[in-house]
Amino acid sequence: MMPETTPVSVAALLANLPQRICDVIKPWCDRMPEQPALVEASGAWTYRQLATAVADTQCWLLDASVRPGDRVMIVCENSRASVAILLALAALDAWPVLVNARLSVREVDEIREHCGARRVIYTTSVSAQAREHAKRHSAVIQDAAGLGPIAIGPLNQAVEPEPVAVDAAQRIAALIYTSGTTGLPKGVMLTHRNLLFVAAVSARIRSLNPEDRLYGVLPMSHAVGLSVVLLGSLLSGATLYLASRFDPVATLATMEKSD
Repeated sequence: MMPETTPVSVAALLANLPQRICDVIKPWCDRMPEQPALVEASGAWTYRQLATAVADTQCWLLDASVRPGDRVMIVCENSRASVAILLALAALDAWPVLVNARLSVREVDEIREHCGARRVIYTTSVSAQAREHAKRHSAVIQDAAGLGPIAIGPLNQAVEPEPVAVDAAQRIAALIYTSGTTGLPKGVMLTHRNLLFVAAVSARIRSLNPEDRLYGVLPMSHAVGLSVVLLGSLLSGATLYLASRFDPVATLATMEKSD
């Protein structure tokens, strides 16, 4: 029995949650702007730099004709770029559709067609599989908003945006598809409140704080990697080391460097 799950604690936790997932970095930008937020092999961002990247990415997405309520598919692996795109879409009240770049051609194409994406974005700088999917879909590689090479697919002008809920906490923060083991993949709509509640509970259970450093190898394109690992870390002001896949040698090297 954990005290964090008592009714009083849950009520207090809910009362202190940010409205949207993009808001988790704001307190740390004000209080500890030079605190490392995200680290990967190619470099690192502080919370201030992450906030700047998110703001720049919002401008890039607006220039790409992304609107509130649009579904925008991100074919990705764990990276700073994918986090910036995710949070920027959330700030625009678009629906990020997170898709693991390692899924098969059939799976990626079925999700793309089913979700009715306005745009499809591929993290080509960190994923060979994302590059292959981008090539198949005739995506154009750009140097986007300081994120490095990112591919963006053609604009789907036929789709209509989803209605945007009045309550920001109840807007859709991510659309994540099931594996399709019992049929076609099914999209699960997760609200900002859904994801932030799980993030906050998991962070409290683990007593996370800004002194903590976490190794994030679970795919952020899946619910646990997104809520528990990514958002739980950022909500706590901790430092998250990003890895696209588990490699024992690389993991050991990262742990030794961060010790």
